[in-house]
Amino acid sequence: MTHALSSRTSGVDGSSEGGRINTVNLPGALVLYGVALVQTLQRQNAKTKLAVAPVQVDGVWRLELSYTGDPPVGVPELWHGHRVNVRSPEAAPSA
Repeated sequence: MTHALSSRTSGVDGSSEGGRINTVNLPGALVLYGVALVQTLQRQNAKTKLAVAPVQVDGVWRLELSYTGDPPVGVPELWHGHRVNVRSPEAAPSA
């Protein structure tokens, strides 16, 4: 019995076994893409703390890159076909 990986191109392009990311759980796939994005950007932004999370904006999934420290440089507008939002954490409310 063959099980589909829920990817439109699964099994048709000769990819190696296990080479596909299951896209049924898109936020989970975005987390994996986000890890690669953070690793790539961390090389250029050594003094900036980066974190990434999947977010849904107007029904469309995106990657949200948050940073502490200097604003990151070299952030792409799209990463694996998904928009990247950059934000700094909100300032703590004053007493």
